[in-house]
Amino acid sequence: MAATIFWDAKDVKEIAEDLIPKYHQHLLDFNIKLKYLFTNKTAKKGGKEVWGKCTKISGMNAFLGNSEQDGEPFFVITISKDVWDVLPAAKRVALVDHELCHAWAEASQKEDTDGEEPPVKMTIKPHDLEEFSCIVRRHGLWAEDVQDFVEAALKKKEKSDDK
Repeated sequence: MAATIFWDAKDVKEIAEDLIPKYHQHLLDFNIKLKYLFTNKTAKKGGKEVWGKCTKISGMNAFLGNSEQDGEPFFVITISKDVWDVLPAAKRVALVDHELCHAWAEASQKEDTDGEEPPVKMTIKPHDLEEFSCIVRRHGLWAEDVQDFVEAALKKKEKSDDK
């Protein structure tokens, strides 16, 4: 089995740097560091290809991977190079935007009394929707998150049809 190889993804970084001020301002507000990598392998989860992944790096791994920042946590967005190479430009942008949505930062709710709690809480944000298409076919828009998702899709479609 061949080893997984990683390398800097400058194309991904350029797209992210355009998207962050438009849609992910919280990453700038909290001065969150991000790194962008390509990988030579396309992972699979549940039988489906995983085109990209956002990972929070903290603790010893953050120190080893970002020692110039004294081990501050950061996010890594990893994209399958095989997938990237066949995606049209608009879908590349959507993929990077999707992965950036997972990189969440907000003010910590805990008081920083002992100096150990970081003032920023960084987490991997889950998807807004977790559902099976067969359930929607059988039961319709039964859950609020499903309804919100469909409404957002229909609004986007209407805007596209108007052009």
